[in-house]
Amino acid sequence: MKKFLYFIPAVFYYSLIFFMSSKNYRFEFPMPIFDKCIHFFEFAILGILLSLGFFKVVKSTIKVKTVATFITGAIFAISDEMHQYFVPGRQSDILDTAADIGGLIFGIFLFWCFFRILKPKIFGDDLRKEI
Repeated sequence: MKKFLYFIPAVFYYSLIFFMSSKNYRFEFPMPIFDKCIHFFEFAILGILLSLGFFKVVKSTIKVKTVATFITGAIFAISDEMHQYFVPGRQSDILDTAADIGGLIFGIFLFWCFFRILKPKIFGDDLRKEI
């Protein structure tokens, strides 16, 4: 049961994303792509945090852990955009979802690289052998 504590950072972070999505902000971005960069990086962080939970808790292959992380993050990205559709003053955008999923993939990749190359001691030799 204590291993599920590794998911707390991801749950807390997604709760923060959901809370911030509930607010109506009026920002004028200097470039239209800046908004997509924000989506990309916020979900890259979520990808790293979800990977931490799945790679530490799930006892399976790297492929299964990666797919589980991706599917969970993609569901979060889609639900966030669906949630924004119902918030007055906010809009739901398929390009935002694409940026979210792109960031998620990048975050999973960063997690994989970082812990494969630099931090195998955190997860032990078992993870290093699997990757």
